[in-house]
Amino acid sequence: MPEEGAALASPPRTRRLCAWALDFAVVVAVAVLLGWFTFHRISAEVSDVTSLAGTSAWQVITSNGDLAGAGQDVGESLWRHAVTAVQQAFGALVLFTFTYHFLALAVLGRTPGQALTALSVVRRRGGGRPGRGRAGVRAAVTTLVDVGWYALACCLLAGGAVGLSVLCWIVAVAFFALNAALALIGSRRSLADRLGGVTVTSAWRVRAALARIGGAVRRSGRTEY
Repeated sequence: MPEEGAALASPPRTRRLCAWALDFAVVVAVAVLLGWFTFHRISAEVSDVTSLAGTSAWQVITSNGDLAGAGQDVGESLWRHAVTAVQQAFGALVLFTFTYHFLALAVLGRTPGQALTALSVVRRRGGGRPGRGRAGVRAAVTTLVDVGWYALACCLLAGGAVGLSVLCWIVAVAFFALNAALALIGSRRSLADRLGGVTVTSAWRVRAALARIGGAVRRSGRTEY
C-alpha cells in the first residue's frame, strides 16, 4: 500500500490487463454455471409437459410464445417462464459481479486478480484504501461495463425486443472500449477509476524497497561507527 502523500505511479499495462483477465475469468466461470443451471431448469419445465415432448430449451426461449404442437396458453406460459429464468440468471450474474468487486475493494483494497499481479486500488488524493462509497461506485461502474449492458441486451433479446437489444449491445461495446482505452493510455485511469475517485497503483515497488534497504544499511553503518 502506498504511503500517504507518496506519488502514485501508473502500473504497467500488462499487469493491469492480466489483473482484469483473472477477475473476469471468475465472472465467466460463474456465468457458465448459471447458464448450465438455467438450461436444465428450462428443460425440466418443458419435459413436464407431455404435449411438448422433444422440444428443447433453446426452442422454448426463441419461440416468442408460439410453440408448434402446443396449446396457445401452454406455449405462452412456458415461454414466459423461460424468459424469466434467463433474466434471473443474468440478474444473478450482475449481482455476483458487483458483490465480488465491492467486497474485494472494501475489505482488501484490491481484487483477487490485482492481488495476484501486485496491484492495489487507492484514493486518488493522498492514497490510502478507498472507503465503502468509493468502492461501491467503482464496483458498480466495473459491473456495468463488464457485464451489465450485455446482460440487459440479452434479457431484451430473450423478451423479443430485438431493436432495444441491438442498441444495448452498441452501448455495451462503446463503454467497454472507452473503459479499456482509459485504463491503458495516458494516466491509465479507467472510467471506473475516474468516477470512483480512485487509481490503481503498484503494491510492490522494487526501487522503493531497495532505497529503504540501502537507507537502513547506511544508518546501521553509521551507528556501528
